Amino acid sequence: MLREVRKKQINETITQVAIELFKQKGYENVTVEEIALKSGIAKGTFFNYFQKKEHLLLHIVNSYMQLMDQIVHRHQEGTVKERLQHILRDILSIYFLHPSLLRLTLVETIKSTLETKDASTNITMFKETLGTIIAEAKQSGVLRSSWDPNLSASVVVGVFLNTLINWSSSLNEEELFKVLQRQLDVVWEGIADE
Repeated sequence: MLREVRKKQINETITQVAIELFKQKGYENVTVEEIALKSGIAKGTFFNYFQKKEHLLLHIVNSYMQLMDQIVHRHQEGTVKERLQHILRDILSIYFLHPSLLRLTLVETIKSTLETKDASTNITMFKETLGTIIAEAKQSGVLRSSWDPNLSASVVVGVFLNTLINWSSSLNEEELFKVLQRQLDVVWEGIADE
């Protein structure tokens, strides 16, 4: 039991030290040796927890995914569209707390998704969470849609990621959310009335 507690403490220490170093120096300028030294561990010990520095970034994103679960539970009221907008708004707010760090994690998450067929990537978990909301609304009759909930969730996540990738470096949080809302409106209403 003590061993598990110690492992968890070391993992948290490595993560916190890395976040601080990434914020201070930028991801590219921080080495594994530096993270290990500031964490009070040997370089080899770092690799017992993370295969490489990029995996540490993905671990940080996983921590934010736990926050997403809390956000989803906070937004249980309103239409499905309103709930999704509130959830995406809160996630956007988290993004703007540490934009440079989260930009890096976004890049690594996308690379990881492209490089692996692993169904547990952060993007997949994000889609599944939104898909569950849409499926529950459809099943209860609150949402009338002929589209598969998972496909719908995939489109919403795609719009969200597209917004972050294309506009997050040039717009403030409020402006970015307005762009996201406009894009979601297009998706929600459909591209053509046929």
